[in-house]
Amino acid sequence: MNKILKVFTNDMKKISTNVIAVVIILGLSILPSLYAWFNIFSNWDPYGPSSTGNIKVAVVSDDKGAEISGLEINIGNTVVEALQSNNTIGWVFTDSSEDTIEGVKAGDYYAALVIPETFSEDMVSFLGGDLEHPQIIYYENGKKNAIAPKITQKAQKAVRQQVNATFISTLAESAMKAGNVISSTDSDGVSIADAMTEKLTALSEDMDTYINILSSFKGIMDSAQSIIATTKIMLPSLNTVLESSKTSLSSMQTMVNTSTNTINTVSDMMLSSLDMIDGTLTMISNVVNSDLASAQTISKVVVNGIGTVGNMIPYAKEIFNSSVSGLESKGDEKVNAQINVIRSQFDIIKTDTDRVGTAAAVAVYNSSDLIDSIQSELDNCSKDIDSLRSIYTNSVKPQLSSTITNAQAALNTTVNALAGFNLNLSSTDNVLGDYSDTLADGNTNLDTTLELANELSDYIRTLTENMNELSDNENYNKLVEIMDTNPEKLGEFASSPVALDTVRVYPIENYGSAMAPFYTVLALWVGALILVAIIHVKVHPIPGVDGICPHHAYFGRYMLFFLVGQLQTLITVLGDLHFIGIQCKHPVMFWFAGAMCSFVFTLFIYSLTVALGNIGEALAVIVMVVQVAGAGCTFPIETLPKVFHSLYNYLPFQFGMNAMKEAIAGLYEDNYWKYIAKLAIYLLVSLFIGLVGAIPFRKMNKIIDKNKEKSGIMI
Repeated sequence: MNKILKVFTNDMKKISTNVIAVVIILGLSILPSLYAWFNIFSNWDPYGPSSTGNIKVAVVSDDKGAEISGLEINIGNTVVEALQSNNTIGWVFTDSSEDTIEGVKAGDYYAALVIPETFSEDMVSFLGGDLEHPQIIYYENGKKNAIAPKITQKAQKAVRQQVNATFISTLAESAMKAGNVISSTDSDGVSIADAMTEKLTALSEDMDTYINILSSFKGIMDSAQSIIATTKIMLPSLNTVLESSKTSLSSMQTMVNTSTNTINTVSDMMLSSLDMIDGTLTMISNVVNSDLASAQTISKVVVNGIGTVGNMIPYAKEIFNSSVSGLESKGDEKVNAQINVIRSQFDIIKTDTDRVGTAAAVAVYNSSDLIDSIQSELDNCSKDIDSLRSIYTNSVKPQLSSTITNAQAALNTTVNALAGFNLNLSSTDNVLGDYSDTLADGNTNLDTTLELANELSDYIRTLTENMNELSDNENYNKLVEIMDTNPEKLGEFASSPVALDTVRVYPIENYGSAMAPFYTVLALWVGALILVAIIHVKVHPIPGVDGICPHHAYFGRYMLFFLVGQLQTLITVLGDLHFIGIQCKHPVMFWFAGAMCSFVFTLFIYSLTVALGNIGEALAVIVMVVQVAGAGCTFPIETLPKVFHSLYNYLPFQFGMNAMKEAIAGLYEDNYWKYIAKLAIYLLVSLFIGLVGAIPFRKMNKIIDKNKEKSGIMI
């Protein structure tokens, strides 16, 4: 041990008395740290926006846009606008695709993205069934820089994501805006769905009313057919009656044709029927008062006329009952009572008329008592009819206004048909026959309409029930709630429905801090390599000290290497932590890992040089190159060729770097100390090489040294 110290103290004395030696030692101590610092600083954040933002990538859009259901879209322009706020890459927006491509070839841009003219049209081509896959043309200059294409791939990804997000967002936003009608509300704050339900309910009620009107009108049509049949029976014996009634029918025709409100049609039919009855009674009264009429004529006319009006009274009553069907009329009981009174009077007139036809009556005919009685009864009937007309007009007719309106078109058809009834006796029978056929066809159509109305009413009722069930549906309410939100936000959600929640385990702030272990370990290896290149490992005889063995020289000279190596480590680690400012959770452990690396590296390289001389130095360089390439320093070992997978487990770099990573990012259990222990194994390997392995090569080293000196050009 004493001789080992003698070697060390002799070395320190020589250095301390030589200024050049001191300067060289200081240079050797600082030089590795500069190597580490420059590399760490240059790689501080090469993939961050502050760095990649300086890489120029040109973007040009020739997109002419497209149209979706009247909505003009231009995805190319939208993408360009979005990229203008993106600082991931140094985007350069150009106007000409030709100049852009030429700029990539000339090296003005690292890459270029060209959006073609049909881009938007191809994006929406699926709507027309002719699917065209849209493409963005990407130009890349691979000659300009080896790493730049890898960085510009971020531009490809950014544009692709932006295009997809823009397209999906546009479609989703349009769909949401269209569907927003479901959840919108009116001026009273009622949702459209609720308003639809309310409208359907009201429509169902209106359909019920319409069906009642159609049913009433059908009754009227049936009554009209009965009237026509009765009239055809009356024609042969009522020539005079029909002639005298022509004026009344013409008045009715004029009244119906000039009426502007369909609501009065049914009432006018009722009143016209009463007028016809009253006219018939007037005609009968004229025949009875005629001086030329015989008893037989009076009897025949009165019997036929009373029979006719007797048939018309039920028709008038049926019209009245049909018109008030489903209504609470205040005059319906009075009208029915008055009609019954008139029918009773008709029976009395008929009885007196039967007496006129008898022989006894003929004998007393000139006394005119019986005729006066019939005339009086006819007058009473006319008054009762006037009373019936007054009751109907003042009490019943106002109650019909709200329901008869919807039957305007159908009633107008009936009135026109009646108005077109020709009173020419020679053709009246044929006209009545044709009109009867028309009513029959109309009645058939009315049955069809009524059937369709009932089906429509059932459908509306079912639809209303479905809407009520929908309003209570939980999924529907959730959809309405979504519709109430912002369509733009929904479009944004649709463009990226899944958010990637990144949980960073052992996060490292920047790329420089992540690469600090590699460049620090590499710098310490380079520092150890420079030491053996500048400082001789061979110990010359020391005056006054005898018996220095090889192992004394080995350990004595290594102490100088060790101290310089530790000085290199201290300067490098302090610069990493305080000058460069890398992230480090455990600074002391970071320094200790560096000190251990320097210890192993200096001893290993020193031992190789002691054992093999210049060949050992060359081997140290080779080992360094292999470790830089295959120790998983920059790229994961899994990405390297298989040969490095085999060498990886035997290279000391990985253990030093992993120990420093534990100190920088955070400790996991006792991994740090495991790496330090594995690194320490190389101390034993180094000692074996320097103390045992050097023995067989000593003679060979002497021969090599002599030959180098003879060359005159080698150290």
